[in-house]
Formats: sequence, C-alpha cells, structure tokens
Amino acid sequence: MKKLVLVIPCYNPIENWDNNLLECYNEFCSKIESDCDIILVNDGCTTDISLPISNLKKILQDRFIYVVHSENKGKGAALKTGVAQATSDIYLFTDIDFPYTTDSMVEIYKNALIKNGIVCGYRKSEYYNHLSFTRTLISKGLRFLNTFVLALPTNDTQCGLKAFDNDVKNLFLKCETDRFLLDLELLLSVNAHGLEIHPVHVVLNEDVTFTKFNYSVLFQEFGNFIKLIFKYRIFYKFNK
Repeated sequence: MKKLVLVIPCYNPIENWDNNLLECYNEFCSKIESDCDIILVNDGCTTDISLPISNLKKILQDRFIYVVHSENKGKGAALKTGVAQATSDIYLFTDIDFPYTTDSMVEIYKNALIKNGIVCGYRKSEYYNHLSFTRTLISKGLRFLNTFVLALPTNDTQCGLKAFDNDVKNLFLKCETDRFLLDLELLLSVNAHGLEIHPVHVVLNEDVTFTKFNYSVLFQEFGNFIKLIFKYRIFYKFNK
C-alpha cells in the first residue's frame, strides 16, 4: 500500500471546523480502508485556533502534524510548507472545509495509486451553481485562457483537490507562486517537464459556501498570470 498524506492550509476557519475535519477525515479513511497522516498549516491565522488544534492532536495523535506561519503568506505558500514537511508516496491537498464530496476525494486517491504524475479535480458545469456571477465570469475567463493561451490538458486549473507523486513534488516545491495561482503554476510546470496530468471529475458538497472575493488579490494575481505566461509559454518554449 502506498503511503498517503493529506496537506491542508488553514486561515481563519469557520466555527466548528475541527469537528467537520474529523468527520470528513474518518469517512475518507473508512472508504479507502486505510489511515493517513494530516499536515495542517496555520497560515498566520488572526483568530485563536489553539483549542481545536489541541483536540485534533489528542484524537489523531501521531497522524497529525501541525505547522505554523507567523504571518499570512498565502494558500500556495502554506501548501508548499506542508508538502515540504512530508515524506510520502502520494500527496493529496484540499481545503480546510473539505468542500468536495468524500467520493470525489476517493476517486482522486484511487487514480493517484495507479497513475504517475498529477491527478487533478475537474469541475463540470454544475460547479457554477455555487458561484456568484462575478466568480463565474472569472472562472470561465481563466478556463478560456488555459485552453487557448496556455494549452494545458485541463482547463480547470484552480480546483483545490489534487494528488501527486514525488516527481511532481520536486516541481511543486520549486514553484514561485505563493497564492491562488500556485495550482496553475504547478500544472504548467508539470506540463513543461513532460509529466502526466490526469483530470478526474469531482463534485462539491451541496452545503459548500465561498468567501467573499478579494479584488486586490485578483489584480495581484493577474500580474502573476502574465509572469507565468512568459515563464512557461515563452521561456521554456525557446530553451528546450
């Protein structure tokens, strides 16, 4: 059996998040018929989560690894810190609220067991039922660019449910993006280095909610998107 670790970034989670994490974790482990480690990265939380963390340590014991950033660095930075802490065969990351169904997580894991490279969640049209009009426009716009500008094997780069092997881990830790476009940079790097990308259909939980969009982050990420185009579609193309 290949060893699996779950890597989860955490920033100011909602109330009762730890109980939800335990419930989802136990259901997932039951379905794959195996326990796995969890690495949770506190990305500079400004709310006190010491009591939930203490409860998780008590229940999960040596299956739970807790890492703290003294200040908020971004989801991408938190994921890289978490993956760097682990020695495993498969690295699977998701969000603190476990927004995807357990069956979706199981499918990602099962595919990662038998396929090399990275297995990434792919959301179909029903995903947009959960989004605001603005988020829908942004998501569809990015998918268009991923298909016709970046020519990736999947246009849903931002799905926060992915699993990969150690070859991809090495590329993952070299990514420079620290916020939301880390997912995009990772897939661009995997594609540029000739490793495999395997999209798998995943489904959101019915009760999932999204936080308000930070437009200042959007403008910052647009600049990062331009940098990624130059790095992976121009630099790599002419330096092969």
